[in-house]
Amino acid sequence: MSDAQHNPYEDATAAYDRGHLNKAFQGFLAGAQAGDVDCMAMVAVMYGAGEGVRIDLAQSIEWDKKAIAAGSELAFLNIGISYRCMGDMVSAKRWFLRALDAGDAEAALQLAKLYMVSELEADTVRKYLQMALDSAQALDETKLEARQLLALGAAQPGRR
Repeated sequence: MSDAQHNPYEDATAAYDRGHLNKAFQGFLAGAQAGDVDCMAMVAVMYGAGEGVRIDLAQSIEWDKKAIAAGSELAFLNIGISYRCMGDMVSAKRWFLRALDAGDAEAALQLAKLYMVSELEADTVRKYLQMALDSAQALDETKLEARQLLALGAAQPGRR
């Protein structure tokens, strides 16, 4: 690729990896506005985490919906997290289930956390934690957290 043909996602990712979050956000935003689905998803993540921009969960959800409409399944998990942060557990659960159906092992961990509010859901919590542990795609951090939650008796209310 010549200098005139930069990939907006790659350029913004390079800035992100160097910790230049404002520059990364602007790069992802420009790519997202040009229709790059990966950039749309990153704009949503950055709005949700307050990286390079002030936290704005409504904007995060808006960009996730655009990414999903453009074909992204990776945005399912992030939109679920945004809804959970806003206190909308019904929508969070719906999106976490879609992420899980798409093969995202992190969604199993997030679903377990949603169900940790009642000891009546202990079996459901254990089921989702075990799904995270059994997934070949789960990140090491996801598996570690799932193991820790199981060891702590995560299915008991008030233990997160």
